[in-house]
Amino acid sequence: MHGQGCMPNVLSYNILINGSCKALRIDEAKQLFDEMSFRGLIPNTASYNTLISGLFQVGRILEAKELFKDMHAQGCSPDLVTYSILLDGLSKQGYLDQALELFREMQNNYLNPDLVIYNILIDAMCKSGKLEDARELFLKLHVKGLLPDVRSWTSIISGLCREGLLDEAYKAFREMERDGCPPCIWLFL
Repeated sequence: MHGQGCMPNVLSYNILINGSCKALRIDEAKQLFDEMSFRGLIPNTASYNTLISGLFQVGRILEAKELFKDMHAQGCSPDLVTYSILLDGLSKQGYLDQALELFREMQNNYLNPDLVIYNILIDAMCKSGKLEDARELFLKLHVKGLLPDVRSWTSIISGLCREGLLDEAYKAFREMERDGCPPCIWLFL
């Protein structure tokens, strides 16, 4: 690229960072990220999102959280994708309390969570044995103008089954169908 008089831009770096993360070559991705800044290019939200996601993939949670702080410090605003990556990563690594704290921070910063974010938290709560909290969040979907989708319903139904509340799970299943949300077998596997 350089030999042809073509200088890489943020997009080309993002593509390389993404490829490195997908190959789980996170240190290489971090080098590319740092190189971008060294060359005077300013990483954008996509740059941060990709690297944060890669760090979570390999269990480097502290580094992911530090990069999120750095993102703020550099004046790069996190978006809903950033928050969904962080919430999902923290939840899957067993840090649900930190995920919920981040969720509150997000709302305090006037970022309205979308259905993807609610689904991440509902599922994490159900899997962590916080079924009542998950149900409460589920009920807030309508208040927020969001309609539960098959993922929302599946998390709740699975949570009810996990707690041995099979009659309630069956009722929720029927309610899901009444709400026009057909079940999807692959989500139950």
